[in-house]
Amino acid sequence: MNLIIGNSPPVRRIKDLINQVVDTDLSILICGESGVGKELVARTLHELSYRRDHPLVKVNCAALPSELLESELFGYERGAFTGAVQPKPGKFELADEGTILLDEIGDMPVALQAKLLQVLQDSEFARVGGVRNICVNTWMISATNHDLDEEVRKGKFREDFYYRINIIKIVVPPLRDRKEDIPFLLEHFIRKYRSMSKGRIIDISSNLEKAFTEYHWPGNVRELENYVRRLIVLKDPDLLEKEILESIGRQTSEDRPVAEVWTPDESIIDSVLDNCRQEMQTRFPSLKKIRKKSLARIEKVVIEEALKRTKGNRKQAAQLLQISYKALLYKIKDFGAEVPARCSYDDSLELKLPKELESFI
Repeated sequence: MNLIIGNSPPVRRIKDLINQVVDTDLSILICGESGVGKELVARTLHELSYRRDHPLVKVNCAALPSELLESELFGYERGAFTGAVQPKPGKFELADEGTILLDEIGDMPVALQAKLLQVLQDSEFARVGGVRNICVNTWMISATNHDLDEEVRKGKFREDFYYRINIIKIVVPPLRDRKEDIPFLLEHFIRKYRSMSKGRIIDISSNLEKAFTEYHWPGNVRELENYVRRLIVLKDPDLLEKEILESIGRQTSEDRPVAEVWTPDESIIDSVLDNCRQEMQTRFPSLKKIRKKSLARIEKVVIEEALKRTKGNRKQAAQLLQISYKALLYKIKDFGAEVPARCSYDDSLELKLPKELESFI
């Protein structure tokens, strides 16, 4: 049984990885944006494993405050806190011999991460307010849309816990990176929600399918699923196509660099030539030195203008300059100033030339 829909290279890699790790009991971390299908990957892992006849228990770590999350995971004894009138087993106990999915694990409090790390190492824990250790045999799968490497660097996520849950990492790509899977997903969702159509034939026009392939899908597969449900209920393919095309237009407009004609101030060239003449009066410079200083001065001015036109958007500035984004970052670094990704351009962002070139300007 494989619940993952699609045949794109990223999806095939995920399926291959699942088949390799499905019966290993190694802790698995599923990463990806919201709506890409992380829970579906976890469910596929469970259904293909030898634990399939036992429960798959899901816990959303972002949905509960820390004091409730601990009792949700490990259960509690009678009298452990106000309102605990009878003992209650936690999710780990309920998932014994099965699988537990800790969704949004990036939102788990650091203090609770320490306790869970101990549980993973010893396979035992005590309920809140309890003294007796409970042993469990539970396969733990985690999922997150956070960049946990960055969270570890910032001290917001325990490094030892991260390495313990990240023995196997499965990265689920966003839908915009696997658009060849859209026809398969459409067919799947149409079959899934056919009962809502009351016998009516559901048809996706070629124009709407083309719009789907051009759309950027910020909500990923979940957004596509909701569109199919909407089409079945509202029967408004033309309106939906119009909305998607308008959204594509807005996205394209945001990404498109400002291509206004710009003529540099002639005083820039004049100042370079004047300083060149002055230097030749004292010590005749090499042509290589002249070229380096002149080019640096002119590049500095042009890059500043590009950043000004794009309001500090370095991606758009690189497109405007017809160089790679990385090349622009290198040049900004060489000029000694880091410009924020998006900001209102002002004098405080003026690029500074290296000291050895300042005297030439």
